[in-house]
Amino acid sequence: KITILLSTLLVGIFTGQQAFADDGTIDIVIHKQLWDQAPDAAIQNTGAADKDIKDPIEGVGFTIYDITEDYYKLVKGSDETTTIQMIQENVADYQKIIRGQGLTDEKGTIKFSQLPKSSGGKNAVYLIVETALPDPEKVKVEKAAEPLVVALPVYEMSTDGKTYTDKELATVHLYPKNVGTIVEKPVTPTKPKKPSKPKKRLPQTGEAKSFLGILGILLIGTAIILWRKHSVRNK
Repeated sequence: KITILLSTLLVGIFTGQQAFADDGTIDIVIHKQLWDQAPDAAIQNTGAADKDIKDPIEGVGFTIYDITEDYYKLVKGSDETTTIQMIQENVADYQKIIRGQGLTDEKGTIKFSQLPKSSGGKNAVYLIVETALPDPEKVKVEKAAEPLVVALPVYEMSTDGKTYTDKELATVHLYPKNVGTIVEKPVTPTKPKKPSKPKKRLPQTGEAKSFLGILGILLIGTAIILWRKHSVRNK
Protein backbone atom coordinates (compact mmCIF):
# COMPACT_ATOMS: atom_id res chain seq x y z
CA LYS A 1 0.00 0.00 0.00
CA ILE A 2 1.20 3.49 -0.84
CA THR A 3 0.10 6.45 1.21
CA ILE A 4 0.69 10.15 0.76
CA LEU A 5 0.06 12.25 3.84
CA LEU A 6 -0.35 15.95 3.19
CA SER A 7 -0.64 18.29 6.16
CA THR A 8 1.25 21.14 7.78
CA LEU A 9 3.67 18.73 9.45
CA LEU A 10 3.85 15.60 7.39
CA VAL A 11 4.23 14.86 3.71
CA GLY A 12 5.42 11.49 2.54
CA ILE A 13 4.97 8.64 0.15
CA PHE A 14 5.98 5.18 1.26
CA THR A 15 5.10 1.53 0.85
CA GLY A 16 4.58 -1.23 3.31
CA GLN A 17 5.52 -3.86 0.75
CA GLN A 18 8.94 -5.44 1.17
CA ALA A 19 9.59 -6.04 -2.52
CA PHE A 20 13.06 -4.93 -3.52
CA ALA A 21 13.33 -2.44 -6.37
CA ASP A 22 15.57 -3.55 -9.20
CA ASP A 23 18.66 -1.70 -10.37
CA GLY A 24 16.72 0.30 -12.95
CA THR A 25 15.68 3.93 -12.77
CA ILE A 26 12.55 5.93 -12.07
CA ASP A 27 11.36 9.44 -12.98
CA ILE A 28 9.80 11.76 -10.43
CA VAL A 29 7.75 14.69 -11.74
CA ILE A 30 6.87 17.63 -9.49
CA HIS A 31 3.74 19.62 -10.33
CA LYS A 32 3.76 22.92 -8.43
CA GLN A 33 0.50 24.73 -7.82
CA LEU A 34 -0.85 27.51 -5.63
CA TRP A 35 -3.53 27.10 -2.97
CA ASP A 36 -5.36 29.87 -1.15
CA GLN A 37 -5.29 27.82 2.06
CA ALA A 38 -3.42 24.79 3.34
CA PRO A 39 -5.16 21.40 3.25
CA ASP A 40 -5.64 20.08 6.77
CA ALA A 41 -6.64 16.48 6.04
CA ALA A 42 -4.75 13.40 4.80
CA ILE A 43 -4.89 13.17 1.00
CA GLN A 44 -4.31 9.90 -0.75
CA ASN A 45 -2.36 10.13 -3.98
CA THR A 46 -1.99 7.46 -6.61
CA GLY A 47 1.33 8.73 -7.92
CA ALA A 48 -0.33 9.02 -11.33
CA ALA A 49 -0.62 12.18 -13.43
CA ASP A 50 -3.46 14.55 -12.63
CA LYS A 51 -4.68 16.65 -15.55
CA ASP A 52 -6.62 19.07 -13.34
CA ILE A 53 -3.80 21.43 -12.35
CA LYS A 54 -4.88 24.89 -11.21
CA ASP A 55 -2.67 27.94 -10.76
CA PRO A 56 0.72 26.38 -11.68
CA ILE A 57 3.74 28.28 -10.36
CA GLU A 58 6.83 28.97 -12.44
CA GLY A 59 10.32 29.48 -11.02
CA VAL A 60 10.06 27.39 -7.85
CA GLY A 61 13.30 25.61 -7.00
CA PHE A 62 13.45 21.97 -5.91
CA THR A 63 16.36 19.77 -4.87
CA ILE A 64 16.16 16.00 -4.49
CA TYR A 65 18.42 14.18 -2.02
CA ASP A 66 19.25 10.50 -1.55
CA ILE A 67 18.50 9.75 2.13
CA THR A 68 18.39 5.96 1.82
CA GLU A 69 21.04 5.21 4.43
CA ASP A 70 19.68 7.65 7.02
CA TYR A 71 16.10 6.52 6.44
CA TYR A 72 16.79 2.83 7.12
CA LYS A 73 18.79 3.67 10.23
CA LEU A 74 15.88 5.69 11.60
CA VAL A 75 13.10 3.28 10.66
CA LYS A 76 14.61 0.43 12.69
CA GLY A 77 12.55 0.04 15.84
CA SER A 78 10.11 2.70 14.62
CA ASP A 79 7.49 3.04 11.86
CA GLU A 80 7.46 4.79 8.50
CA THR A 81 5.17 7.67 9.54
CA THR A 82 7.25 8.54 12.60
CA THR A 83 10.48 8.25 10.60
CA ILE A 84 9.24 10.61 7.88
CA GLN A 85 8.07 13.13 10.46
CA MET A 86 11.47 13.01 12.16
CA ILE A 87 13.22 13.66 8.85
CA GLN A 88 10.97 16.60 8.03
CA GLU A 89 11.43 18.18 11.43
CA ASN A 90 15.23 18.03 11.01
CA VAL A 91 15.39 18.31 7.24
CA ALA A 92 18.72 20.17 7.15
CA ASP A 93 20.44 17.13 8.66
CA TYR A 94 19.56 15.02 5.62
CA GLN A 95 20.38 17.39 2.77
CA LYS A 96 23.65 15.67 1.93
CA ILE A 97 23.60 13.64 -1.31
CA ILE A 98 22.08 15.67 -4.15
CA ARG A 99 20.54 13.72 -7.02
CA GLY A 100 19.08 16.67 -8.92
CA GLN A 101 17.89 20.27 -8.72
CA GLY A 102 16.19 22.88 -10.87
CA LEU A 103 13.26 25.28 -11.32
CA THR A 104 9.67 24.64 -12.36
CA ASP A 105 8.68 25.73 -15.86
CA GLU A 106 5.68 27.82 -16.94
CA LYS A 107 3.44 24.78 -16.33
CA GLY A 108 4.70 24.49 -12.76
CA THR A 109 6.56 21.29 -13.61
CA ILE A 110 10.05 19.93 -13.03
CA LYS A 111 11.18 16.40 -13.86
CA PHE A 112 13.92 14.44 -12.13
CA SER A 113 14.86 11.75 -14.63
CA GLN A 114 16.57 8.37 -14.30
CA LEU A 115 16.85 8.29 -10.52
CA PRO A 116 18.30 4.99 -9.27
CA LYS A 117 15.69 2.67 -7.80
CA SER A 118 18.21 1.25 -5.36
CA SER A 119 20.93 2.77 -3.21
CA GLY A 120 23.47 0.83 -1.18
CA GLY A 121 21.72 -2.44 -1.93
CA LYS A 122 18.35 -1.20 -0.63
CA ASN A 123 15.21 0.39 -2.06
CA ALA A 124 16.08 4.03 -2.60
CA VAL A 125 14.47 6.74 -0.47
CA TYR A 126 14.42 10.34 -1.69
CA LEU A 127 13.89 13.65 0.08
CA ILE A 128 12.49 16.46 -2.09
CA VAL A 129 12.90 19.97 -0.68
CA GLU A 130 11.60 23.28 -1.98
CA THR A 131 14.80 25.33 -2.05
CA ALA A 132 13.73 28.50 -3.89
CA LEU A 133 10.47 30.46 -3.83
CA PRO A 134 8.86 32.02 -6.92
CA ASP A 135 9.29 35.63 -8.01
CA PRO A 136 7.64 37.74 -5.22
CA GLU A 137 6.44 40.23 -7.84
CA LYS A 138 4.33 37.45 -9.37
CA VAL A 139 3.35 35.25 -6.42
CA LYS A 140 3.02 36.14 -2.74
CA VAL A 141 3.80 32.96 -0.79
CA GLU A 142 2.37 32.69 2.72
CA LYS A 143 3.43 29.10 3.35
CA ALA A 144 6.01 27.06 1.48
CA ALA A 145 5.46 23.40 0.65
CA GLU A 146 6.50 20.78 3.16
CA PRO A 147 9.39 18.44 2.22
CA LEU A 148 8.44 15.20 0.48
CA VAL A 149 9.85 11.80 1.36
CA VAL A 150 9.49 9.14 -1.35
CA ALA A 151 10.35 5.54 -0.49
CA LEU A 152 10.54 3.16 -3.45
CA PRO A 153 9.00 1.14 -4.96
CA VAL A 154 5.72 2.90 -5.81
CA TYR A 155 2.88 0.85 -7.30
CA GLU A 156 -0.06 1.63 -9.54
CA MET A 157 -3.44 2.02 -7.87
CA SER A 158 -6.32 -0.33 -8.73
CA THR A 159 -9.44 0.94 -10.47
CA ASP A 160 -11.35 0.85 -7.18
CA GLY A 161 -9.17 3.70 -5.91
CA LYS A 162 -8.49 1.91 -2.62
CA THR A 163 -5.96 -0.86 -3.27
CA TYR A 164 -2.76 -1.15 -5.26
CA THR A 165 -1.66 -3.54 -7.96
CA ASP A 166 1.73 -5.22 -8.22
CA LYS A 167 2.62 -3.03 -11.20
CA GLU A 168 5.45 -0.69 -10.32
CA LEU A 169 5.26 2.87 -11.61
CA ALA A 170 8.04 4.02 -13.93
CA THR A 171 7.09 7.67 -13.31
CA VAL A 172 5.78 9.10 -10.05
CA HIS A 173 3.85 12.40 -10.09
CA LEU A 174 3.81 14.53 -6.94
CA TYR A 175 1.84 17.70 -6.15
CA PRO A 176 3.42 19.85 -3.42
CA LYS A 177 1.40 23.00 -2.85
CA ASN A 178 2.22 26.55 -1.80
CA VAL A 179 -0.25 28.65 0.14
CA GLY A 180 -0.41 32.18 -1.21
CA THR A 181 -1.89 34.50 -3.80
CA ILE A 182 -1.07 35.65 -7.30
CA VAL A 183 0.10 39.28 -7.32
CA GLU A 184 -2.11 41.43 -9.49
CA LYS A 185 -0.20 43.88 -11.63
CA PRO A 186 -1.26 47.51 -10.94
CA VAL A 187 -3.05 49.12 -13.82
CA THR A 188 -1.15 52.15 -15.08
CA PRO A 189 -3.59 55.04 -15.69
CA THR A 190 -3.52 56.38 -19.20
CA LYS A 191 -2.57 60.02 -19.66
CA PRO A 192 -5.35 62.22 -21.06
CA LYS A 193 -4.74 63.30 -24.61
CA LYS A 194 -3.97 66.98 -25.15
CA PRO A 195 -6.53 68.73 -27.36
CA SER A 196 -5.11 69.26 -30.79
CA LYS A 197 -4.71 72.81 -32.04
CA PRO A 198 -6.88 73.66 -35.02
CA LYS A 199 -4.89 73.93 -38.17
CA LYS A 200 -4.77 77.29 -39.92
CA ARG A 201 -6.90 77.17 -43.02
CA LEU A 202 -5.47 78.73 -46.14
CA PRO A 203 -7.92 80.37 -48.53
CA GLN A 204 -8.74 78.40 -51.65
CA THR A 205 -8.01 79.81 -55.14
CA GLY A 206 -11.58 81.03 -55.75
CA GLU A 207 -11.81 82.54 -52.30
CA ALA A 208 -8.54 84.45 -52.87
CA LYS A 209 -9.81 85.96 -56.15
CA SER A 210 -13.06 87.11 -54.52
CA PHE A 211 -11.16 88.69 -51.65
CA LEU A 212 -8.84 90.56 -54.01
CA GLY A 213 -11.81 91.83 -56.02
CA ILE A 214 -13.53 93.20 -52.93
CA LEU A 215 -10.30 94.75 -51.74
CA GLY A 216 -9.85 96.46 -55.15
CA ILE A 217 -13.35 97.95 -55.04
CA LEU A 218 -12.77 99.30 -51.55
CA LEU A 219 -9.50 100.90 -52.62
CA ILE A 220 -11.12 102.52 -55.68
CA GLY A 221 -14.02 103.81 -53.57
CA THR A 222 -11.66 105.28 -51.02
CA ALA A 223 -9.66 106.97 -53.74
CA ILE A 224 -12.81 108.60 -55.26
CA ILE A 225 -13.93 109.91 -51.87
CA LEU A 226 -10.54 111.42 -51.20
CA TRP A 227 -10.45 113.00 -54.69
CA ARG A 228 -13.86 114.63 -54.19
CA LYS A 229 -12.87 116.05 -50.83
CA HIS A 230 -9.74 117.46 -52.41
CA SER A 231 -11.75 119.06 -55.24
CA VAL A 232 -14.18 120.71 -52.84
CA ARG A 233 -11.38 122.31 -50.85
CA ASN A 234 -9.83 123.78 -54.03
CA LYS A 235 -13.06 125.59 -55.04
